[in-house]
Amino acid sequence: MTMKNALTLRNLYILLCAAALVLIGVKGYDMNRKIDWVATAGQYYDRKDLINAEEWYQKAAANRSIRYKEDLIASRLKKLEPITSMRQSLSRLDQRAETAARNRDFDGLMNVYADLVAAKKEYMAASQPLAAYYPKISAMYGISEDLTKDFKQFQSLFYQQAKDQLAQGNVNDNAFKWNLLAIPAEFYGGAEAKSKQLSGKFQSYDEALMARMAGAGQYQNMLDWSLSMMAEYKSRSFKANWVKEKADSLTRTLLTKDVQGEQAANFAAHAKMYTAYMAGAGMKQSAVQDYITRQIGTWLKGADRKVKNHKYEEAIAIYQALSGYEDTEDKIKAAQLAWTVHDPVRLLQSADPSPSYDFVSGGADRFGGKAYAIGADGSNTVYFTQMNSDETVQGYSSHDFPQGAAIRKVSIEPSLSTGSTPVILVEADSTTRKALYAAYEVRENGMVQLFQFSADGYSVQSDKSLLVTNPEIGGDSMTGGMDAAGGTAPEAIYERRGDAYEFTGFQQDFTDIVATDLPSHPGEKVRFTIYIVQGGQGEALAEMEGSYIKLRGNFQFTEGSVTVIGTYNESEEMYPDGDQTVEPVNVPVVDVERLE
Repeated sequence: MTMKNALTLRNLYILLCAAALVLIGVKGYDMNRKIDWVATAGQYYDRKDLINAEEWYQKAAANRSIRYKEDLIASRLKKLEPITSMRQSLSRLDQRAETAARNRDFDGLMNVYADLVAAKKEYMAASQPLAAYYPKISAMYGISEDLTKDFKQFQSLFYQQAKDQLAQGNVNDNAFKWNLLAIPAEFYGGAEAKSKQLSGKFQSYDEALMARMAGAGQYQNMLDWSLSMMAEYKSRSFKANWVKEKADSLTRTLLTKDVQGEQAANFAAHAKMYTAYMAGAGMKQSAVQDYITRQIGTWLKGADRKVKNHKYEEAIAIYQALSGYEDTEDKIKAAQLAWTVHDPVRLLQSADPSPSYDFVSGGADRFGGKAYAIGADGSNTVYFTQMNSDETVQGYSSHDFPQGAAIRKVSIEPSLSTGSTPVILVEADSTTRKALYAAYEVRENGMVQLFQFSADGYSVQSDKSLLVTNPEIGGDSMTGGMDAAGGTAPEAIYERRGDAYEFTGFQQDFTDIVATDLPSHPGEKVRFTIYIVQGGQGEALAEMEGSYIKLRGNFQFTEGSVTVIGTYNESEEMYPDGDQTVEPVNVPVVDVERLE
């Protein structure tokens, strides 16, 4: 072994010895400390300072340098275990609170608070022998002060969020409210202080946001938001009456503007929204609803008056505008029907808008329908249109009336019409009589002409026959009988045969006699047959069984047998055959009314 190697080994031995001495010294120090700690813990224990006693017993238990009074330490720590548990729980909670605050973890902080409340309840229970030590341990960690500071910071954060959202118009995120409500009342200074503070903040925020939505024309959104917010507040047992009050105030303002601007349709739409909002909120009555009811009633009464004053279009416009709030369909239909009855050309145009109608009239609740209208156009086409009970419209027309005739009047023939079948009477100018008459019966399959004649008038008899005054008998396109070419028949009788009326004869307003009895019937209209021996225009001489009768009238008398209807009013002398050498003959003169 060289000198160098010997020195190296010696140095190593010296180092090892030194290290051993250090270790022995340290161990001796730890042994002394443990002994001191046990003594200190015992002193605290004897003085009932159990918090410090538990701390020093824990230190002694952790010192493994010497086994010294291990049983005593374990026994004492067992008794002090509740304090150990308190310290450990509060230490963990304090660390969690610090982490949540640093990370702005509000839910985490709320969990810490909830666990703190649970721990306090557990450790301060009446059955807990060391409950009195909990407040002292809690104060040691300062957790209550930390939570107060942390929640105050979150309050400030949430208030700032409210300002930012209001500035941005964000209506969907209300988490800041529920977070503020979730913060325990003790961090506001009590329940009353919390309610007062949050009510003021929430009211300012809610009202400003609602006013912004309403001002931007988002009325439905405002109501929906209000309804949702009332439900949110209610679910959290937080009174927020200002939401409904502000919604009512904004609604009243909006509705008032609608009324002032005569915007009935907008009013109805807004009122409908508000009514749905009330139903959703479970409200049955409100001042706004009363206002809506009164205003709707005012408008409806005004529209009703317009109908009575024949301002149908204005009335219907109001009814239609208000239909957005309530069912006004019946009122609209009633007004339209009244308008159609008052102005029947509308009904004619609804069936056929192309003609230019004239001589228009109409009525309601006749012929099995709600309304009807009649008229004619420039080409003398006759029209009938009916609105059925189901409000369908049926139109009929006839082209049978002469196009060249100047129509005076188109009307319903009341005596020939029935409850379900109308008969239309057309009166026009006539070149030979006072009027040209034509009647048309309206059937399901069209219009049928019942009669057409020129006359001085007519009347319908109880048996529905016609008594026609001085009709024109004969001639082209004329119906009726014939007395003599160009003759007239003052009171003709027409009876219905199938689809039309036919001439059946004249009304007998005379007495049938033989010519020889004429002198016995002065001033009486009579009918007799005689033979004309001398004809002529306006006058004729007739003979019967040797007797002469002079006939006088607006006729072209011709020789031959003829039946005369006329009146004997006077006699005159005449010379038979014009021979004045013989004695004149006194003959009766008959004013002839017609010839057969």
